Amino acid sequence: MGSLAGMHILRGWISLMLLLGTGEMLVSGQYFAYAPGKCELTKSNVIESMFTTELSIILHTQPKLLHYDLYTPLNPEERQLLRPGDLGMLKNSHFNPKWPVRILIHGWAGTSTTCSNAVIKDAYLSRGNYNVIILDWSRQAMDINYARVSKQLASIAGNVAKLLRFLHDNTGVPYEQIYLVGHSAGSHISGLTGKMMKPYRLGAIFALDPAGLTQLSLGPEDRLTNDDALYVESIHTDLTLLGNPSTKLSQASFFVNWGLGQPHCPNATATEFDFVCDHYAAVFYFAESVRRPKSFAAVRCSSVQALRSATCRCNTGGGTQICTGDGFMGGEPAVPKRGIFYLSTRQRSPYGTGDGLVYIRRPIPSTIGETAKRRRRLG
Repeated sequence: MGSLAGMHILRGWISLMLLLGTGEMLVSGQYFAYAPGKCELTKSNVIESMFTTELSIILHTQPKLLHYDLYTPLNPEERQLLRPGDLGMLKNSHFNPKWPVRILIHGWAGTSTTCSNAVIKDAYLSRGNYNVIILDWSRQAMDINYARVSKQLASIAGNVAKLLRFLHDNTGVPYEQIYLVGHSAGSHISGLTGKMMKPYRLGAIFALDPAGLTQLSLGPEDRLTNDDALYVESIHTDLTLLGNPSTKLSQASFFVNWGLGQPHCPNATATEFDFVCDHYAAVFYFAESVRRPKSFAAVRCSSVQALRSATCRCNTGGGTQICTGDGFMGGEPAVPKRGIFYLSTRQRSPYGTGDGLVYIRRPIPSTIGETAKRRRRLG
């Protein structure tokens, strides 16, 4: 790096890697699925990639390429690349305009080949004929400076909108058959894409624990809102650290386990840092709901205040803590709902009860608190 400042940055990153531990080694290959050896385990990848990005920014060599990975029943584990405007690439792919289109958009520090994308992709393809497209914006996402990342979300959304118009214009696929599924910052990319598509409307947006952080101070024109698609649903699982508590992001807002501590955390899926297990829980719940649309029954809360105070109750009265749900979270295809909803989950997969009932439970501490306690005990 050739400078004292550069050496300090390098030393800091090495220290961070030693502090957090490398965890699992990078696992990648030709085939991509939610199975051992077929998707990347992000514990070490995130640190390494962020270091590379920071170094590239310092040296002014950072490329900002986006790419789209297509998976269908004809290529369920081997991606085919798509690019807006590249008709030859589209014609040589297995994209079928008669099949619904589901576009997955990862969040900060993500890539298209992480296990959290694999689990959703596999869930859709388990249902039958789908075009599943995973956006990779990792060149921008692998940046430790989240404020800098946030400033690029609109331009990324513009590229996604360009792809959707390209697919529609050249294959005739209806916009209503296109869903966007975004995690964290990917939720807001989804919302911004929906705005850019108007007056056309996409079928649905599923926002999986939409990001808070810098988005908390933004107006509706700069973030996800409830009219960015024909139907917008948000699933909240981490209000403690990375999630967004707003009920104005979507038509139906689901607060799983009050949006606080998730019972299976920390790190039951072994694909993320312990402290973001709550944040990623929405991904795994949603994937399960795609496979089994009636896994997660939920009860409608009477008000935001009832949700915040963890006092949502069954509508049947009598103080009962078990009741029939008013609707189901997630699912495929989307079933429009409106309101603020609560549900609880099981401690192990499958996380949904699948019995149509809601079991109202008290909030539990978040992953962040439990991780901090464990580190104190070990220290």
